[in-house]
Parts: sequence; structure tokens; C-alpha cells
Amino acid sequence: MNGWEITVVGLLLVTACWTDVRNMRIPNELTVVFAGSGLLYQTFAHGILGLGWAITGALAGFVPLYAMNRLGGMGGGDVKWFGAFGMWAGASLTAWLVMLSILYAGGIACVLMLLRLPGIRIWGGKLKWPWGSHPLAGGRGVQFPFMLAVAPGFVTLLWKG
Repeated sequence: MNGWEITVVGLLLVTACWTDVRNMRIPNELTVVFAGSGLLYQTFAHGILGLGWAITGALAGFVPLYAMNRLGGMGGGDVKWFGAFGMWAGASLTAWLVMLSILYAGGIACVLMLLRLPGIRIWGGKLKWPWGSHPLAGGRGVQFPFMLAVAPGFVTLLWKG
């Protein structure tokens, strides 16, 4: 990805994070504009190869997250956002972002589980939790915006080059 593409994708990531953290939702309007502009950009910049690049990138983001969505692991906005990201970034970078985001989400889940330990539980009780059930309540109602895991995944991609 060149600097311009990174800037566009970064701005759209920040917007998705903002809406996901505030409302636990990524608006369809954002993903449609994101996907459409990526498709147009790749097609005009690289012709028919760019179109193929965009479609394979979209599938690399959409398919694995759709499977997780069907298993109840995340919302549909995240699935669509990753498909749109793939149109800009291509299949390889999208697959890396999917993998890194899942690893960061696992780390966040581990921290939430640690909050239940004796001693740490007192600090965990002071944690304000605006998304679903509080982590100390346990059960399946504990949620967090997946974009909280996607953002550090994206930064890791940029850092690694």
C-alpha cells in the first residue's frame, strides 16, 4: 500500500473505531463508501488486475469473519468492514490484519478473564463497562467492540512494514 492508500484506510479505520466504541455498530454507509471507493480506486489505478485484486482482498476479509459471525463471535458490521478493507489492501494484508486482530482480541479476552481473579477483582469492579454485561458478571453477555482489536492490528501491520 502506498502512502495515500494508508491514509484513506487509516481514516476509515478511525471512523469505524469511533462508531464501534460509541455504539457497538459500524454503519453500512461507511462500509459501502469504503468498499465502493476501494473498488473504483483499484480498477482505475490498475485496470482489470486491480479489479481482481480488490475482489480477492474483499473475500480474504469477508469469508473468515463471516464464519465467525455465523458462530456468534462478532457483528455483521465488522464482517463488512473487513471486506471493504480488503478492496483497498488486497488479500495478503487483509489476511494478516484478520489474524492480528483475532490475536489482539484474544489478548483482550484474557485480560477480561484476569479481572475475575481474587485481588484483581477489586480493580475490575471499578472498571466502567459500556458494552453488554460487565466482565465480572461472567457469562455470554460480555462483549467489546472488535475494532479495539483491529486498531492495534493495523498499527502492527504499519510498524512491520
